Amino acid sequence: LKNKGKYLESRLLKVVKRAVNEVQPRCQHFHDCGGCTWQNLPYNKQIEYKEEIVRETLEHVTPVSEELRRQLPGRVLKIIPSPQVFHYRNKLEMSFGYETMRSEEQNGKRIYFDENPSIGFHQPGRWETVLPVTECHLYDEQIGLLLQDVKRFMHETNLPVYNPKTHKGILRTLLLRRGVQTGEQMIGFIVKARKKELEPLFQHFMRFGGRSGLASLMVIENHGLNDKPEQPKIHTLIGQPSIKERLFDLEFDISPFSFFQTNTLGAEKLYQAIAQGADISQRDTVLDAYCGMGTIGQYLARFCDKVVGIESHPSAIEDALKSAGRNRVGNISFYKGRTEQVLHNQLKPGGKYHFSVIVVDPPRAGLHPKAREAILEHSPEKIVYVSCNTATCARDMGEFLNAGYELRSVQPVDLFPHTAHIETVSVLQKK
Repeated sequence: LKNKGKYLESRLLKVVKRAVNEVQPRCQHFHDCGGCTWQNLPYNKQIEYKEEIVRETLEHVTPVSEELRRQLPGRVLKIIPSPQVFHYRNKLEMSFGYETMRSEEQNGKRIYFDENPSIGFHQPGRWETVLPVTECHLYDEQIGLLLQDVKRFMHETNLPVYNPKTHKGILRTLLLRRGVQTGEQMIGFIVKARKKELEPLFQHFMRFGGRSGLASLMVIENHGLNDKPEQPKIHTLIGQPSIKERLFDLEFDISPFSFFQTNTLGAEKLYQAIAQGADISQRDTVLDAYCGMGTIGQYLARFCDKVVGIESHPSAIEDALKSAGRNRVGNISFYKGRTEQVLHNQLKPGGKYHFSVIVVDPPRAGLHPKAREAILEHSPEKIVYVSCNTATCARDMGEFLNAGYELRSVQPVDLFPHTAHIETVSVLQKK
């Protein structure tokens, strides 16, 4: 057991009696992998439980009045299911590594022995080894075919894989992305290689890429200790350093580390829920805070007068400007910076824009307190809160409710079947 303060975390040791609703998981790695912990539940039960989790989280976390607590069951709408239950992910990340690793003390030094180089997922709590998987039913089936090509290439070349204990080896991480609605595919090999090792590597990868029909093949250098490269150096060997994907009639460039919803068809359902919940009209000026590459804002632009996006990551702003130009979305503009800073400086209340609707889609940690203050200073008629973490969403909504807003609706959307993750779209209106 792990004591998390307000709750306990436990690990399954033995199943004494199976639940009435339990089904046989489709994946043979279900009990070992930990990537899709709900695959032993029928999908209709998964979404039923997710809807209840949203309701319970809001009831127990949000500091609201008893009257609103009584109203809450009517405010949580029926969950929108994912259009695809299996093979919905357009992105796959896997680690190169070793299936087993042991160590022993020799002459006062810790010596590591690694065995069976492979590619796979890290099991929970076991970051030093990888679990080789022969199947996964979450990622797109075409990505699965690419993965088989990569495995054959790995065995043909016998390139050394990375050991996180000794920090030796070349192959670190595999990144696969696919444009579900365009068919374009990307492979990124993340490597730790010295300068003199790169050219032979490029030759290996070029031979591989030439037979795989890729729109993009990259080698990405990562010499740091973390798996996520902080300042990646990208070498594009085939095609462009991005692939294209469509949402509705809009087209976007996705680079290796772009944030883009991993469930393409589910993202369209999510954006429709945002537009419907906000009930936007042609008179509205909409703020899209934490806009990323501007996917939400560009979709909403067709329904309103103007959209303004705010994003702190420079590369995302560049992608947003590029795609808005290509998509001929003329009524959208973007500001680079943190939401709280931009709203306090360039976009002060009473200035160029009066935002009647503010849409926020923050990271899992939720809104910065100063961002909440800045949003309230603008006093929009509606706040639309898009969240992948119901608990932090509940905390932030509590602050808005205390400041004179009322909760109109909470729309759960399932973008991640067979996992416990839930997306919500909450609409608050000024009293």
